[in-house]
Amino acid sequence: MKRIYDLLNAALLAFTTFTIVSRYPGLPRRIPVHFGISGTPDRWGDKSEIFILVGLMWGMTILFYAVTLGMPRLARNPRYLNIPNKQEFLKLPPERQAVFFGFLQEFMAGVTVSVNLLFYLITGGMLRVAEGRTSGVPLKDVAAGLVALGLMMVVYFPRLITLPKKLIRGDEF
Repeated sequence: MKRIYDLLNAALLAFTTFTIVSRYPGLPRRIPVHFGISGTPDRWGDKSEIFILVGLMWGMTILFYAVTLGMPRLARNPRYLNIPNKQEFLKLPPERQAVFFGFLQEFMAGVTVSVNLLFYLITGGMLRVAEGRTSGVPLKDVAAGLVALGLMMVVYFPRLITLPKKLIRGDEF
């Protein structure tokens, strides 16, 4: 599943970047850069500010991937880890610990997909408002991104909590 998330993240980053770069010349000088809870713009700024959104997407994605790739290294210094049954978990052989860290990487890649989808949907709304095609970001778009993020939490979080204990007991995973 992680490979699928990795591909989705790459596609969302590439597509959002391409969309903004290709439509940038046709944007008006002022675009909406912040929206209220109703989806209507409540702050306008220079059109170059749209690149902040792309930078945030790229930066957040790189940060999430860097953190999860660095997790096994953090296990060498237990004070940096906050996982259930930490002391017993750290006594496991590295290949058993790798199961948990692999699942954590999958979870973080999935969360990153959800957040990037949310950024993509908001960006699309920004562009539609800037081009005069709508008066605000449709709440159904934002809701779709938030639902995807919520589903990631519901699907993965319980297993992240229970997996260390299962690995310690030697249960099948």
